[in-house]
Formats: sequence, structure tokens, C-alpha cells
Amino acid sequence: MTDDRTHSCVCGKMRWRIAQKAHGTHLVCYCEDCQTAARFLKHQITRLDSDGGTEIFQTLPAHFEFLDGHDHLAVLRLGPKGLLRWHAGCCGTPIANTLPTPTLPFVGAILPPGVDGYGPIKALVNTVGKANHIKETGVLAAHLSIMGRILRARLPGGNRTSPFFDKNGTPIIVPRVLSSHERNAARLD
Repeated sequence: MTDDRTHSCVCGKMRWRIAQKAHGTHLVCYCEDCQTAARFLKHQITRLDSDGGTEIFQTLPAHFEFLDGHDHLAVLRLGPKGLLRWHAGCCGTPIANTLPTPTLPFVGAILPPGVDGYGPIKALVNTVGKANHIKETGVLAAHLSIMGRILRARLPGGNRTSPFFDKNGTPIIVPRVLSSHERNAARLD
């Protein structure tokens, strides 16, 4: 039986897995930043749905594992205070988003639209703007769900390990921060 939570980048140099046991929230985010990141990485076709949504599985970093090609991992930020947007440096495939520090253990794994293995989509978030025909749903439940997992991970005995940060809490790769020109060029008018 194959692991339906194993993924690879478009060129095949990187592979990663989200543990089968990982509890999480499967949602679609329609925010401008997720769309901008996908366009900057030239993956708007492979990672955005027809309405510009990004499928995300929110879980704990301890459930995320790189299998091959870890040396191709890259990270960017849309601005100096943005999320860390991890991707395959070899071909630009978006992999995951994390907060800038592991203090709140969280990973939003970026999924190809329509992928199986993560249960039904529980929330549609950040729908204001261009996706205004989509009604926002499940936001409170999604926030409560991830906060509950984060709090349990922070309790004594909780698992706060992360493949994205070293033991000192520093990202394992120095993030590239986009210039305002680069960011604006990737945004839709």
C-alpha cells in the first residue's frame, strides 16, 4: 500500500511526507499572499485552484518529514515580517508555510488542488476580494483546531520538533525576503 501523504516537487528532486497519524485541518486559503507566493514561484497552475485558492493541511511540524532532496529546500518571505514560505529550490514547488519562529509549532502544508488523503475541506478562509463569490466558512473551527494542537505540543512531553528549524529555533535556511518590486510584480492587478 502506498502512502498517500507522500509528495514530491514537480521535477522529482525532493520528496516529503506528512504522517498518516497527523491530525490537522484541511482548508482552502484565498489570501493575496498565498496567491502571490504561488505566482512568484511560477506554480499558480500547479498549486492554485480555479478560484485562486491554495489547499493547505494545517498540522504540527513534528508530523512533517523530508525524505529526499533536503539540500534543495529553500525559503522566502513576501516581506520582512511575513510567513516563511518553504519551497523546492530546484523547481519552485511550494511545500509549506510556517511562522518565523518555532515558538508556536505550526505548519501549513501546501497541497495540490484536489489531492486525496486529508479528509474533506473543513474551511474556506480569507475569501474577501477577488474570490468574493466564495463564502468564508469554518474559520473559527480551523483556528481553534490548530491552537489546540499547538497548545498540546507546548505542554511538557509534547513534541515540538521541526524539520524547518534548528535546535536554537533558527530557520535551517536563511530566508530570502522579496523586494517590494518582486512582490508587487507577482501580485494580480
